[in-house]
Amino acid sequence: MVDDSATVRTLIRINLELEGFEVQEADSGARCLELVPGPDVVTLDLLLPETGPDGLDVLRRLKRDPALGRPRVVVVTAAALPEDRRLGESAGADAYITKPFEPVDLVDAVRALAEPGDR
Repeated sequence: MVDDSATVRTLIRINLELEGFEVQEADSGARCLELVPGPDVVTLDLLLPETGPDGLDVLRRLKRDPALGRPRVVVVTAAALPEDRRLGESAGADAYITKPFEPVDLVDAVRALAEPGDR
């Protein structure tokens, strides 16, 4: 999971771990790219600190670079305008959830994308 907010990371981690998922945390796009390949599903904030790659750049790299394993990606972001969603989807997002979000919606999206044979 990638989010620059420790609070959001904790919320996501707790909800996914309660459902049996193993969770790795990254607070920046650069840290995310260090952790892959590995995860089957990445939750990714598009609005990351300016000190590294932004969320859209990370998303594009995750989806296009075979060396990164091409994980499924659930965008979890405050970028809620229709054009934000279009950008995320065109960059390869498999699901798009806007903040604030219902934890059950996030868990359902991750579960659906983590299903074997759903690639």
